[in-house]
Amino acid sequence: MGEITPELERLLDKDSVCTWETLEETSRQRLQRAIAGNPPACIVYPKTSETLATVMATCHRQGWRVLPMGNGSKLHWGGVVEDVEVVVSTKRLDRIVEHAVGDLTLTVEAGATLRHLNSILAQSQQFLALDPSYPDDATLGGIVATGDMGSWRQRYNSVRDRLIGISFVRSDGEIVKAGGRVVKNVAGYDLMKLLTGSYGTLAIATQLTFRLYPIPETSATIALCGEAEAIANVTKTILTSALVPTAIDLLSPGIVKSLELGSGFGVLVRFQSVAESVQQQIDRVRELGETLGLTATSYRDDAEAKSETDLWERSRILIETDAPETRVLAKIGIRPTSAVAALQYLDEQFRGEAIAVVHAGCGLGRVRVPTPLATTSNLLNLRHHLQNNSGFLTILEAPQSLKRQLDVWGYVGNAQTAMQQIKAKFDPQNRLSPKRFIV
Repeated sequence: MGEITPELERLLDKDSVCTWETLEETSRQRLQRAIAGNPPACIVYPKTSETLATVMATCHRQGWRVLPMGNGSKLHWGGVVEDVEVVVSTKRLDRIVEHAVGDLTLTVEAGATLRHLNSILAQSQQFLALDPSYPDDATLGGIVATGDMGSWRQRYNSVRDRLIGISFVRSDGEIVKAGGRVVKNVAGYDLMKLLTGSYGTLAIATQLTFRLYPIPETSATIALCGEAEAIANVTKTILTSALVPTAIDLLSPGIVKSLELGSGFGVLVRFQSVAESVQQQIDRVRELGETLGLTATSYRDDAEAKSETDLWERSRILIETDAPETRVLAKIGIRPTSAVAALQYLDEQFRGEAIAVVHAGCGLGRVRVPTPLATTSNLLNLRHHLQNNSGFLTILEAPQSLKRQLDVWGYVGNAQTAMQQIKAKFDPQNRLSPKRFIV
């Protein structure tokens, strides 16, 4: 371990290599949540793709295990990484390479943060349609690595649907490019989809090309609350109608209460388009809700825009708040038609103390359970309920002691062998993010 830091300091500027003892506190805490065993010898911050490739080639030659990260906001998601020698951060790879305003595409380095990037794109009345967890800190590389998409999945699909080009460094230091800078690109292997959601176990992304969208003229939200059956009915009607929400989220009673929207279960519906269209669709949803006996509250117009934004952000923050030592955060999946029933089961199983948001169109969502109730038995019962309805439960954030008591991923699909073969091709020595992902 003592030889690692001097070796890497010879390859990089001295300020690009940081020892564990000199690491700033926030990054140290994030790494401590993600890593078991001995702390890494050093954390390196390459400033160019070529430098990162040189670092990886050296680590490959020396047989050092590497944990890739951006800002580390989701570094503790998934399995517990053990005994890595080097942490490689892309946070200093943060340049905008090309913004093709007319083509609605953007090429940017992986260390750029989403919040900062969208503030720049707003000057051109465009935005990158991603809404991940921890948006203030989330780097684009981390968002792609975890496949982290939120409520906008209803309109804009997943992260991999936004990504049209990628450059990355393999575990042996080779630089690879795939895709391109135009939306209609069919050349070569679709490595963008393969690396999205791979949790840094296949390669380290250095440059990404995304499809952009114009900022909508108007945005408005309506919240409906009431009995579970009525919420399920109105959600089904909206999803099978001609209405085009950009986001539609089902809320557990705990979130409904915390947001002061009413009582019972809830559904948040957001429309973003020209003003006339938004107005008509909000009115239609209100009529549907009133017909089923649901209470409705709307947030709209420029004067109310902050209230609407706060509603979605507050819902997200309620799920994400507090440290992993005090709660368990899980990603869930369920058949959309069974989503409300799953929220009912969750509310009963955890005596109203657990809260959840489920994206109604796809059945994916987040669950937060207080640590005292997050026993292995309770979590496995919830996982079995979801699996019986063609779903899943993945533990994202939890104390390491709990993660060691159960299978974090709980994967029951038939792609295990294929994933192992892909991992062996990209990282035959298993040096990248060991034990973090399924393989």
